[in-house]
Amino acid sequence: MMIGQFLRRIMVRCLTSGQLNSVRPMPHRSGKIDTLKRILAAARAEFAAKGLDKAHVQIIADNAGVTKQLIYHYYQNKENLFACVLDEASDHSMSELTVLDLDHLEPEQALRCMVYHIYDQFKADPALASLATEGIRYHDNNETPRNRFAEMGPVLTKKMSDIIGRGASQGIFHRELDSNYVFATVGLMISGAFTNRYLLNTLGEFDPTSDDENNWRKFCADFLLQALKKRA
Repeated sequence: MMIGQFLRRIMVRCLTSGQLNSVRPMPHRSGKIDTLKRILAAARAEFAAKGLDKAHVQIIADNAGVTKQLIYHYYQNKENLFACVLDEASDHSMSELTVLDLDHLEPEQALRCMVYHIYDQFKADPALASLATEGIRYHDNNETPRNRFAEMGPVLTKKMSDIIGRGASQGIFHRELDSNYVFATVGLMISGAFTNRYLLNTLGEFDPTSDDENNWRKFCADFLLQALKKRA
């Protein structure tokens, strides 16, 4: 029997039995970048919800639409994947802060704008607080070859230093306060509101993440401005 006749018979059988109609084309393989984005997005959600210890790589793989083996191929282990999630979160949030145009604002307005923007980042993305808490525990016990938070921190401290310097030159702020301490205070006051809501709810009997006009967002800016202002 000729090969052509054989193939035609096979196709006829498939058509009459409905098998050919059930065949679906294989989806196009996503590029590596798209695959990594899906893995990181799924990992971010899993780590934010459960923390590093209780997160499951298999669930991350299922939600990303990849195999667990592929995740291990790219990241070697769960800890490396978590470190990459932290890096991505730090890179995104801190990059937004580094490009803030504050030079055209008066020093007091510039400081308030910076504080508000940091608060709004945490408010808009609840996962940031969970990742921040888990990230602190992770970095306390692990050294990573790359840490975007540590890399970009000096850039933001310099931005804070410039604001304080302009305010001091205008006689608004006093020069004695270290800008590193000021920026660290901003970070602790705002991130702490989202990572320690129970503590503030219990001791202060208020929700620091509420939308009330006199909320924690405004209090943080007012408090820092009062601390920085030069006394007559």
